[in-house]
Amino acid sequence: MNVDIIILAAGKGTRMQSPLPKVLQTLGHKSLLQHIVDTCADIKQSKLHIIVGDQKELVKKVTSVPKSTNWVNQNKQLGTGHAVKQALNQLRPNACCLVLYADGPLVTANTLKKLIKAADKDNLSLLTFEPTISKGLGRIIRNDKKQIQKIIEEKDASSQEKLIKEVNSGILATSSKNFKTWLPKIKNKNASKEYQLTDIIAFAVNDQKKINAINLGNTNELLAANDALELHNLEKIYHKNIAEKFVKKGVRFADINRVDFRGEVEIKSGTFVDNNVIFEGNALIGKDCKIGSGSIIKNATLKDNVEIEPFTIIENSKVGTNAKIGPFAHVGPGTTLEDEAEIGNFVEVKRSVIGKKTKAKHLAYIGDGILRDQVNVGAGTIFVNYDGKNKNKTIVGTKAFIGSNSSLVAPLKIGKNSMIGAGSVVTSNVPENKLALGRSRQKNIKRK
Repeated sequence: MNVDIIILAAGKGTRMQSPLPKVLQTLGHKSLLQHIVDTCADIKQSKLHIIVGDQKELVKKVTSVPKSTNWVNQNKQLGTGHAVKQALNQLRPNACCLVLYADGPLVTANTLKKLIKAADKDNLSLLTFEPTISKGLGRIIRNDKKQIQKIIEEKDASSQEKLIKEVNSGILATSSKNFKTWLPKIKNKNASKEYQLTDIIAFAVNDQKKINAINLGNTNELLAANDALELHNLEKIYHKNIAEKFVKKGVRFADINRVDFRGEVEIKSGTFVDNNVIFEGNALIGKDCKIGSGSIIKNATLKDNVEIEPFTIIENSKVGTNAKIGPFAHVGPGTTLEDEAEIGNFVEVKRSVIGKKTKAKHLAYIGDGILRDQVNVGAGTIFVNYDGKNKNKTIVGTKAFIGSNSSLVAPLKIGKNSMIGAGSVVTSNVPENKLALGRSRQKNIKRK
């Protein structure tokens, strides 16, 4: 069955107090509209019709959509019914039409599939819920047989009708045939003087169409963001929802309310995530890892049994099995840590390969380095990789020992099993099995 998905994304969102339109406000570092578009990707045989208005060219530019997407302009925002009507002539014959809202990013593909299924045989289906606070939401009006008769907007509702707990999410589905019959009938004779999509419920009743309501109860899934505070609340719910999914897969959190997911994240079972950890971009975390509090993992891959101490940043890097990093370390970008490598307190590594069992435990900078296996880098060591014009590489052989407070001036090669004396400035290559000393001879001068 073809599914035409109409996403309403034309509003200005002035209550967001932002120069960006509401649909481009971010949730987990992704726009509200992008969340909906990505959710729809899981619905087979679907085509998107996105209704845009405010800053439409910017919305089109920054939103990643399928090639088949139909962008529809709504020059004047005259209500939800008017918005859907703009796409009417482009709906496919006999398609199921699903109406979504770009400011409701938490709805899941599974729920939408149920809604689509409930709209078969020319029926109409809609999502309802019973939130703790129903202010501003349309009430579901049922008859004595519990059959839906209409939806009344809060502005038009009586005091008694406002007590109804079941409210409209705005998300509904029916056939393109029904839309083409009902939408032209909508009038704007209401308190807001708008053409409201909810009027089609009464048309469906008059046409003796079956109305299937899926009531999700007191759920967060159907909440929307109309202002900055509501968006802030959605942000907390969004991160908590993701954490709960990982908990069900065997991931442990110190507190599921104190972790942020700002991208596409995968965490395998047995891993522990402490408080205030941020995952950004594409992050893949292996089994039985430990992520210390305050750490940031961005566009990075961690294999199994990696231990990250608190306040460590790992970005655009790969970390091998049983590696240990931190605290207060910075790994990346362009770094690979092999198995059992150790990067410690206040060590920064960039564009480097750190070999198996190689250690840099304290206060070091490793830039553009290739360190073979079992190298030991002493505290205070600096890889001097920049000559004012170019970044140069330093290659350190297996089991080499770099004494504390040394400066390795690239380009440079340090041989296998060699040793650099503490405090040395090394500017020439060091052969294998040699001790290099590059410092001034000590003099003890009498004080006056």
